[in-house]
Amino acid sequence: MEIAGRAALVTGGGTGLGREITLHLARRGARVGIVYSKSQADAQRTAEDARRLGTEAEAFRADVSLESDARRVVAQHLDRFGQLALLVNNAGTTKFVAFPDLEGLSGDEWDRIQAVNVKGPWLLARAAAPALRDAGGAILNVASVAGLRPGGSSIAYCVSKAALIHLTSCLAVALAPEVRVNGIAPGLFLSRWVDGLSPQRIAAMEDRAVLKRATRMEDLARMAVEIALNDSMTGEMVVVDAGISLA
Repeated sequence: MEIAGRAALVTGGGTGLGREITLHLARRGARVGIVYSKSQADAQRTAEDARRLGTEAEAFRADVSLESDARRVVAQHLDRFGQLALLVNNAGTTKFVAFPDLEGLSGDEWDRIQAVNVKGPWLLARAAAPALRDAGGAILNVASVAGLRPGGSSIAYCVSKAALIHLTSCLAVALAPEVRVNGIAPGLFLSRWVDGLSPQRIAAMEDRAVLKRATRMEDLARMAVEIALNDSMTGEMVVVDAGISLA
């Protein structure tokens, strides 16, 4: 799929991996909508950086876990850009709670993690489906190796990413043949998400990876875009984790 001149919508697109994906798409000539929940300044800065690359960009505020917000932000994107060829479900949330600490995560916190990480991508996919079908477009879901094996920030996060991985397969069937749906499963990468981890734990995780380092965000962004644009791929979840899942 050629993305130059076409429009992409990236949730959580103002910071971290979402920002890297947004700017990688902008370098490829895509017009980009950036969805943020709280990080307005970061989203506006990312939009400005995308414009400096010679493309159109706009930031939209939405809580992806709310049906009304999901439908509204897709409508805003279509009003601004006129079409939607790629939806990137990157927005996510977590809480760092050790697995044995079953009392460390409240029911409300569990529900919030599932709502953002699983319900949100489903709501966005549903709202965007007509436009994506019209465009012969694609969806890219950002999951995690934590969805493939126990590990990561909390049990709730692992379960949410496992659900997102299966949702990717289900949506690939539901939206075929017009829309392709794939995902990427990163390992540890250095962003503000790992601010809750001690330097010792980060170093230990890097040492576990067979490449002895964290995954680079630019490598993740490049792979995410290549997967999204590959016309012969659907229902696939690609692991990019510096070999940590091999340990």
